[in-house]
Amino acid sequence: MKEGIVLRKMISLVLILCGGLLFAQEESETVLDEKLYQEYKSNGLDKAMKMYEKHKTAEYEGLQEPLNLLGYKLMMDDNDLETAEQVFKAQIEEYPEEANPYDSYGDLLLEKGENEKAKENFKKAAKLAENIEDEAEKTEMKQASLSKLARLENKHRQLDFLSGNWEITQTGYRNGEAINIPSSSQTISYLPGESVLRIEHSKEGNAACCERIVAYNALKDTYQMAYINAVNPNGIEVSDVDIRDIGNGKFEFLEDYTENNVKKQAKHEISKTDNDNIEWSVFLPEESSENWELVNNMKFKRKA
Repeated sequence: MKEGIVLRKMISLVLILCGGLLFAQEESETVLDEKLYQEYKSNGLDKAMKMYEKHKTAEYEGLQEPLNLLGYKLMMDDNDLETAEQVFKAQIEEYPEEANPYDSYGDLLLEKGENEKAKENFKKAAKLAENIEDEAEKTEMKQASLSKLARLENKHRQLDFLSGNWEITQTGYRNGEAINIPSSSQTISYLPGESVLRIEHSKEGNAACCERIVAYNALKDTYQMAYINAVNPNGIEVSDVDIRDIGNGKFEFLEDYTENNVKKQAKHEISKTDNDNIEWSVFLPEESSENWELVNNMKFKRKA
C-alpha cells in the first residue's frame, strides 16, 4: 500500500509539473498579433504598440511578424484602413531594411486607391528582396511584389490588341523567294482571370493546328509562350518573348526558344493598322550575319 501511495504521489507531481508546462506552452502559443488586436480593441493602438514593444522578439519573423499580421487583420477583417496604415508604417520603421513591410504597405495603399504610392513600395520591396539569403524566399518575395507592380503598370496586358477572331492570309519566304501559304484563322482570348492569353490556330478548312498560351513573367520582365502542336505529340515548347512598344501601333518582339536542343532567336514586327487589321512579320537571323531575314508575313483581318 505504501508503495502504491508513493507511486500515486509521484504521478500526481508529474501531472502537476506537466500541466504547468502545458499551460506555459499554451500561453506562449497565444500569438502576439491576437493579443495586440484585443489590446487595440480594448484600449487603443498606443496601448497595443506598447504591448508589442514589451513582447516582440529580437529576430524578424517575416510574413508572421506580429505587426504584419495585425495590419492585415485590421485591413481585411475590420476594413480599418487608417489604423492598418499606422501599423504597417510602424513595421517599416521597425524593419526598414526588410522587403515584406514595404510590400504589405503597398497592399494597404492599393486598398486606399493610392496606386502611384503603391508602385513605389512594391519597387522598394523587390529591391530589398535581393538581400534575402534564402533563394526560394528571395524569389517568392520578388515575384509577389513585381507581379503586383506589373498589374498596376498593365504590363501583363500589352497584347490586348490581339484579342479577337481573325482571318489570316500569309506569305512565306525562303532565300528571298515568296511561297504561298494556305489561309488560316486564329481565336485569341484571355483565360479566366484576364491575365493569360490563349491563341488557338486553325488551318484552312478549320483543320486542327496548334495552340499557344502566353503569360507575362514579372520576375524576368518578359512574356513566356508555350506552344502545343495539336497533331504531333511533341510535348510543349516554351519560349521567352521580350516586347517593345515602338509607338504608332508598332511592336517588336524578340523571341528566344530552343529547337532540337539548340538555342535560337526570332524577331517579330507587328503593325496595327487599325482595330480590324494587323500585319505581322517574322524574321530569323541570317547565317554568318547579324542581319535578319524575312521568313513569314501575315495579314490579320478581324472577322465580322
